[in-house]
Amino acid sequence: MRLINSPINQFNYQQRTFYVKRDDLLDPKFSGNKARKLAYYLESPLPHIDTLVSYGGSQSNLMYSLSYLAKLKQWNFIYYIKNLSTQAKNEISGNLAQSLQNGMQLIELKNDYNSFCANIANTIENNQLLIQQGGAQIEAEYGMQQLAHEISLWAQQQNFQQLAIFIASGTGTSALYLQKHLPEFEVYTTNCVGSPEYLLKQFEALITTKQRIPHILANNIYRFATPYAELYKTITNIQNTSQIEFDMVYDPVGWDILLRNTEKISAPIIYLHCGGINGNKTMLQRYKKILS
Repeated sequence: MRLINSPINQFNYQQRTFYVKRDDLLDPKFSGNKARKLAYYLESPLPHIDTLVSYGGSQSNLMYSLSYLAKLKQWNFIYYIKNLSTQAKNEISGNLAQSLQNGMQLIELKNDYNSFCANIANTIENNQLLIQQGGAQIEAEYGMQQLAHEISLWAQQQNFQQLAIFIASGTGTSALYLQKHLPEFEVYTTNCVGSPEYLLKQFEALITTKQRIPHILANNIYRFATPYAELYKTITNIQNTSQIEFDMVYDPVGWDILLRNTEKISAPIIYLHCGGINGNKTMLQRYKKILS
């Protein structure tokens, strides 16, 4: 099971050289940066735990990885979601279907999802482990520190005195911990979920000591997990040029916002591929509807 030391590829696009940290080539069960966020739990025995609890979207990459974590640890896995649509219930592929195959117990909350999840920590028992939506908790720092070390070592080998690291953000957990452990470089991100202000609040919730935070390249254009024709064009061009398959939820937004801001970034750019391509089939079906 490969969970560290992913390779780095490069390609040229719009007169810039881009480097791609290929965490998508880590074990596919842990969907790229999920291998980093879950490294602490994968390596720790935790003998008192027999049940894993989490919540989030019905096609979440983290949900899929958590289902494998629970399977490896022989834990029960309880996952809370909003009320599922008929289409989602009938979907026979993608992260939801595979997570259910791994034994996930799915609980739909029709009316009180937000309030329940806001207070879910108060319901956790001693034999249960809660992993927050997006893996937004301090244990994620353990694996992100390893990723930071890999990037720092590579930069030394390339003799880069400056480096701009870009990662598309949900909760911003990965970006925040990378900036903490790569103080000599600049970490850039964009808000794929919610507003730039929401992302800043996510940073503040995780900060325990004084530290720099990543540069937020504001996304005030695209709604999360919503297909846009211009995003499809952008990611198709990037994939054709790089010969790399990217995630169809976060990466179209990530690449679009990054390309709009490249003139502001003089340092070499390394784009962190966070995996997640396991869910591409369902997202591509949504794109086909708007493109047909």
